[in-house]
Amino acid sequence: MLSEIEVRRLYIDDVEWERTSDSWKDLKPYRNFNSFSISDESVENYYLRLKERFNIPKAVLEQWLYGLYYDRNCVNNYGWIDFDGIDIMLEDLSLEKLREVRVIDDYRDYVEEGASYIAYEQLPCLEKDKDHWKSHGTWRTPPVILDVKGFPHDVIPDYSDIGSGMQLIEGHSRLGYLYAIANCNLGLADTHKAYVVKCKNA
Repeated sequence: MLSEIEVRRLYIDDVEWERTSDSWKDLKPYRNFNSFSISDESVENYYLRLKERFNIPKAVLEQWLYGLYYDRNCVNNYGWIDFDGIDIMLEDLSLEKLREVRVIDDYRDYVEEGASYIAYEQLPCLEKDKDHWKSHGTWRTPPVILDVKGFPHDVIPDYSDIGSGMQLIEGHSRLGYLYAIANCNLGLADTHKAYVVKCKNA
């Protein structure tokens, strides 16, 4: 049975862990990252445990931090954030605004593949997601986007892959599907909801 530290080292190096913010360390889910365990903390319990301190919607925890907490890209690109000093707002964004969202190189293929489909039936997502696209012209689960411009430049570390403006954190396939539906003129809503991570002091 591996210790917690040994499990963490399967995903990231010690230096990558040590340079994360204190608040990032406090966001760790109580779960076995190496294998499924019946004793894992559920997303619901994770949310309830954190909500008194952190302003993080359950849908954001579920698609981002609960599953990707030890993901190397995630840790290096967003582990520096002071999660006590952010707001996460559900905003309506236009297609034009979403076309400007930056995608890091390591995940660009997901967006490009998603954008290559030419019919709803081709989308490799759940049937309930396809039905939502058809009925509402938008995604069922809003993606997570970082509003980079609100963070002081001196707090963003050089080792992180952070651009300027808006950067997609989670929802790369969904963004690709949005582009595909737009490219095929299959019918889109005027705006699309997204969880936008903002610095409180911006």
